[in-house]
Amino acid sequence: MPWEKTYQDADVLDAAMRAFWEHGYQGTSMADLVKATGLNRGSLYAGFKDKRSLYISTLEHYDTVYRVAFLNQLRDMNDPKAAILAAFSAIETGNEDLPGGCLMVNSTLEVAPHDPEIAALVEASIGQVECFFRECLQRADKQGGLAPGLRPDDTAKVLLGMMVGLLVITRTSPQSPAVAPILQQVREILA
Repeated sequence: MPWEKTYQDADVLDAAMRAFWEHGYQGTSMADLVKATGLNRGSLYAGFKDKRSLYISTLEHYDTVYRVAFLNQLRDMNDPKAAILAAFSAIETGNEDLPGGCLMVNSTLEVAPHDPEIAALVEASIGQVECFFRECLQRADKQGGLAPGLRPDDTAKVLLGMMVGLLVITRTSPQSPAVAPILQQVREILA
């Protein structure tokens, strides 16, 4: 009798994503994934081939559900500088239902240096965040809202670096005294 899928991919990917996000790739065993998803090993292997393939699928799921949806929501804001500040504020306030930090940034540190396919996926996702910053800064510049000499391309890279740093810091220490000065610097850049 052929194997039939009896689950929704999005539900399984969300559960697996949260396990990987909380414990990292190396720290998440197949037993952890079985527990998190409610599926047995056979179903996980039949649906996703192996742990690495499931991880890649969860990264793609995370990117679509969290990064793309969130940035699209911010793009709809009339004030592009407020959109950038909202992206940083979301890191500061966090979400109690989700593990800290960013799954993509965590993957950059843990897995990407050893896996070119995952590195490319992570780089593309993080590159889209830089693109979001650049687009907002270009809009602000057209509206006359950027300080003279502030170049959108370079500033987008600086903001991305600050965001990645903030995500790493808040992953390990959400109440770090470094958070407030980083956010203040972002506000000063955008003043």
